[in-house]
Amino acid sequence: MISRNTAGVRGSVFPGSGDGSGSGRGLGGWLLTWGIVLCGIAAVASGATETGSATLAQASGGGGVESMRLSEVGETISEWRLALLISGSVLVVVMLWAGDAIRPGSMQRAGLRNVKPLPAPVWLLSACIAMLAPGLVAAPLSQMEFLVGSDTDSLASMAKVQGIAYLAGIVVAIGLVIMASKAAAQSGLKLHWVDLAVGLGLLLLVFPIVLLFGDLAQLVHRELRGGETEHLAHPMLQMMVDNKDSPWTWVLIASAVIGAPIVEEAVYRGFLQSGLLRLTNHAWISIITAAAVFGTVHALGPSDQSLPWYAAVQVGVLGLCCGAAFERTKRLSVPIAMHAAFNAVNVGLAMWSAS
Repeated sequence: MISRNTAGVRGSVFPGSGDGSGSGRGLGGWLLTWGIVLCGIAAVASGATETGSATLAQASGGGGVESMRLSEVGETISEWRLALLISGSVLVVVMLWAGDAIRPGSMQRAGLRNVKPLPAPVWLLSACIAMLAPGLVAAPLSQMEFLVGSDTDSLASMAKVQGIAYLAGIVVAIGLVIMASKAAAQSGLKLHWVDLAVGLGLLLLVFPIVLLFGDLAQLVHRELRGGETEHLAHPMLQMMVDNKDSPWTWVLIASAVIGAPIVEEAVYRGFLQSGLLRLTNHAWISIITAAAVFGTVHALGPSDQSLPWYAAVQVGVLGLCCGAAFERTKRLSVPIAMHAAFNAVNVGLAMWSAS
């Protein structure tokens, strides 16, 4: 997707924003700055673990030192996790502020997406249609015994229903996106493969912030209600881990890493956020509202499908970052890639920890 900024903000930390001559320098500056951020965080972590590892090596007399060092490093990093995330988040926010990505009025200075060719009800109706499509397909599929078998709660049955439902949802969502992009050519809905790399880079940039809010929400939950939070907050992740050796698990993984990001980003960023932007003509109001709805929806619904509130907070913050990235890059492929990468990381970590 080609950025269609009109204000020409040079040197923006968001690749593709600003004028055409500044986009390459923006990308280079972003990569350099993020490298410095990562090096700083790594330096803090290594400084925190160096002493503990040396003491352990001396005490153990050299036997099994390497494995014990790794264990000690893991424990130390876990102890310093919150401090590292706070430090990383502060650095990211400072960088984004310095790059005029999140300052007051920065969205207006970069130029808003042009969503005016379509009225707000059309944007919002498109969001509803795209959101309901997978469920409307899944409901009759779950009743087709020749397809799902007699045991509708089995992994194979659930994978078949979810896989087909998300496939139908992708078709509906992309179809609506294509029609809307033709009617509103500068609304940022055109899709390009190059945005996958941009989205992955931006997820790495905001990842400390997303993790930080997730950790803070868990701390609040433990203080208010006591006890531990769930290791795998999403029921689908738990099912993947419990059936990690089944080939049907790959269907669930594809649904989570490909299907859900395409459908949900079309719904919440492509259509809902655009409809709110059409109504308010204010970027941040539309970004925050769409992100709040995004997180709230993930916390609602049946217990076997919804997230606990502390996990929904993290999802809402992810939605906030995706919404800001969408408005600055004016390319829907960017938040899709961010969402897909986030889900892939969660699935990968869950499967790795189980093995």
